[in-house]
Amino acid sequence: METAAIAVQAMLGMSMGMLYWIVSSGLTFTFGVTRVLNFAHGAFYMFGAYFTLSIFELTQNYIVSLLTAAAIVALIGAVSERVLISRIYGLPVPFQLVLTFGLVLIFDDLVRIFWGTVPKMIPPQFVGSFNIFGRSLPIFALYFIITGIVIALVIYLLLSKTDWGMEIRALTTDRETAMSSGLNPSFLYVTSFMFGSFLAGLGGGLYLPISSASPAMGEHIIIYAFIVTVIGGLGSIKGAFISALIIGMVESLGAFFIPWMTIALPYIALAFVLILRPEGIFGEK
Repeated sequence: METAAIAVQAMLGMSMGMLYWIVSSGLTFTFGVTRVLNFAHGAFYMFGAYFTLSIFELTQNYIVSLLTAAAIVALIGAVSERVLISRIYGLPVPFQLVLTFGLVLIFDDLVRIFWGTVPKMIPPQFVGSFNIFGRSLPIFALYFIITGIVIALVIYLLLSKTDWGMEIRALTTDRETAMSSGLNPSFLYVTSFMFGSFLAGLGGGLYLPISSASPAMGEHIIIYAFIVTVIGGLGSIKGAFISALIIGMVESLGAFFIPWMTIALPYIALAFVLILRPEGIFGEK
């Protein structure tokens, strides 16, 4: 029975790892193209939850609400990139962190103004459980796992089978050669920022049916997104996928075996990787 309990706990860890993957993939994608560490990525996650909530109140259709909200967040990301982020390309990291953290404070206050400070939640969409190995596994775990795999496939197809994806890969592989060959960096920067913001908003909306939307909810997820991004290697999509699963499993199994250390385990994993491989698992020196 203990083996079954561990297997179920591992699947729960995989499901949370998929949520971390969805959010951190947007952060990794944006950094890989623009070389900007976007601390406001967590605020886009928060916007995704709140817009999903508001649109659901009008449509009563969760899927429509989720995709529409993520599209709105993508537009907010595009405006942020054109008006502000584009001004700091090439500047040292402290400039990036100060600007994007300022955006976090502004966006948090906007949420408090328009939605209030009381946590909000839509009617549960993924209640219940099913039996596996003689144990109960929540339906939301399967929902996260399937969604994470689908998004991984979509990102793979976009990057490998479309002209836009090939241009993105060319820009991230050899920026100077790509720009000298006629690629439009401004277009690639804004569209990559839109795509990364879309994924952040999607993550916020995906988490909403099992949790509540609250101001500053993005501050927790951005910490995990940075941990995942650094462990996987800055700019590595494959690294983000694998490291997100590692963090999800470490956190979940840690809660089963050593619950008193659960909060510290992701940071211990980060320190361990940085000591052995400072550039991350799939990062480049």
